[in-house]
Amino acid sequence: MSAYFDMFRRTFREVHRTCQGLVLGSLSRKDSHLREMLSFVLAHQTASEYPYVFKYAFCRTERDLRRITKLAAAAHLLQSSAFVTDDIFDATTMRYGQPAVHTKYGVSYAIIATEILQSVALETFSAELERGRFHNKVLVLKILNQMVRELYVGQYLDVYNTGNLRMTKLDYYRVIALGVGNFFEHLAQCGALLAGRPDAEVRNLARFGYHYGMALFVTDDIVDVVDSDKVTGKTYATDLKNRRMRLPVILSRVAGNSGDLRIIHNAFRKKRLSSAEIKRAAKVIRECGALDACRRVAEKHLAQAVRHLGLMEPSLTTRNLKWLCDTLLTAQRLAP
Repeated sequence: MSAYFDMFRRTFREVHRTCQGLVLGSLSRKDSHLREMLSFVLAHQTASEYPYVFKYAFCRTERDLRRITKLAAAAHLLQSSAFVTDDIFDATTMRYGQPAVHTKYGVSYAIIATEILQSVALETFSAELERGRFHNKVLVLKILNQMVRELYVGQYLDVYNTGNLRMTKLDYYRVIALGVGNFFEHLAQCGALLAGRPDAEVRNLARFGYHYGMALFVTDDIVDVVDSDKVTGKTYATDLKNRRMRLPVILSRVAGNSGDLRIIHNAFRKKRLSSAEIKRAAKVIRECGALDACRRVAEKHLAQAVRHLGLMEPSLTTRNLKWLCDTLLTAQRLAP
């Protein structure tokens, strides 16, 4: 286990414990069912890049984490809330190898859980920025609210374009930028702004975040049609099942032959797909070369992320964030 991976896991464990304390500390002990549900939301989570990126955009030394642990936890809560609604929209039955929140508690309660997570996150940001000695507090609060709005717009466009075989790569890139690329960009930007970093560093860290987030989403798209639910902890081929226009589908329409196109088109014209139809469409996508093209897109974004880090002086920040880029494909089991 590398020292970077060990720090990645330790950072997440500390942030995750803080998340649980923030959420449960905001609820009355009388509301036992609500506490149980939100405890379930935060249980079994796997280590996440979101608090790690925020941490190293801010920290110049490891000791600096003490100043922003609650802020990193709040950032994680914002993203956790988006996963709950994503699972509702995608009718995903599993998350982290456990029942999705809406599966276990119902859609209404899952929506309430999302709203509470977001409110706790934004309240925590406001309280920590008010009491702490940080730079650019008002600007950061504005960016945080922008992040939430863009997440919802991205989710809307994703649902709106369901089954839309006319969707282009540019349309797709806009959707994932709003949902993930911009989120990582703003997260890194906020960390750098709060630390009072020079403008050039803020810009380079923001661009790193954008390209890393785009690469992460594209690799997730690939994994959706490659790995089983036992590996991912999520329902297999959820995007195909819900006829979401993801990059593997879009590129398969270019790489595939006429028979492949017919299978994809027939599948995406239906509102409900059988298990056999999902497997057949996934097989076409895997075998026509679309996944290799997707991996090349992810690699280009990772190269851009590394390039922006290279425009900064070598530091704790650049070394730890570059490690994320260097290991993403391996972590997603997509390394050539």
